[in-house]
Amino acid sequence: MRVLVTGGTGYLGAHAVRILVDDGHDVRLLVRDPSRLDLVLGPLGLERPAHVVGDLTDPAAVAAAMDGCQAVLHCGGMVSLARRDAAAVLATNPVAAPIVIDTAIEQELDPILHVSSVTALFAPGVGPVHGDLPIAGAVSAYARSKAEAEDHARWRQAEGAPVVITYPSGVTGPPAGPLTGAVTDSFGAILRAGVMPLADARVSYVDVRDVADLHRRLLVPGQGPRRVVCGGHLLDGPGIAEVLRGITGRRLPVLPVPGVVWRGLGRGVDLAARVLPIDPVFTHEAMNLSTRWEGTDDTVALGTGLAFRDVDETVAEAVDALVGSGALTPRQAGRAASSR
Repeated sequence: MRVLVTGGTGYLGAHAVRILVDDGHDVRLLVRDPSRLDLVLGPLGLERPAHVVGDLTDPAAVAAAMDGCQAVLHCGGMVSLARRDAAAVLATNPVAAPIVIDTAIEQELDPILHVSSVTALFAPGVGPVHGDLPIAGAVSAYARSKAEAEDHARWRQAEGAPVVITYPSGVTGPPAGPLTGAVTDSFGAILRAGVMPLADARVSYVDVRDVADLHRRLLVPGQGPRRVVCGGHLLDGPGIAEVLRGITGRRLPVLPVPGVVWRGLGRGVDLAARVLPIDPVFTHEAMNLSTRWEGTDDTVALGTGLAFRDVDETVAEAVDALVGSGALTPRQAGRAASSR
């Protein structure tokens, strides 16, 4: 079928474009900067696909790009946790999602795939995240933007529109041109530091190719509204360190600092950020998520026939991407650099 992909020059979207093209779909992209087509998709072995130049927040551009398509995969949006980008994030994601979803409904596309995030559903104590959870409260601009987009998508689902919401967790794996993804960058931070700082960390990792495969499997008309969580493998702090040790051969001790300390640090950083010109990463929201996460219920995703790659393979691909980009020195990458 002819599928419009938004965000096709982003990390997740680029891998989705590749698998959809390989599967025989006629893919069209809505892009702001056509030069990114060659930069991001070229290294994945793709020729420049059909595309329309325009902005996701422009209804006319979205309608023109969608004309003649049978389905849409909405991966587009602004991803940033930086406080300086808060206004731009809130002006983009909650605006773009309703435009894409409502235009697709008007043009009778089926299915309408909307990529959300597990962060839109997470709250401490909810247990493994699943698609029937209510939308969670959010503090950061990015999390609020995803929650607002989620609210609109669910409203259209309640009306019976064929909107399928997916919730990936920590997406990592091989690069898309120069793009490696924020989760991959976190492995780089651990290897540069030489320690695993969060003993109480719990993270669900999923290969970017598996998320792309899920979206390929969901491109079936007539299935109605659905919500599909795609979390993959749950690792704690020692487990993350063990995987990285196996890949790099490095020692990587785990600091025995409990999660409650990191959450307290996050609160202090939040208070400091109110009066100081800083852009913190260790916020209370981030530390809450990192230390109180309980994994995901991937039953619906696995019911499509999806099978998750081994997490060691995924993380090895991520570390290799960091070595290839120069984000890690040979010493920091250890055995991974020599094997490359």
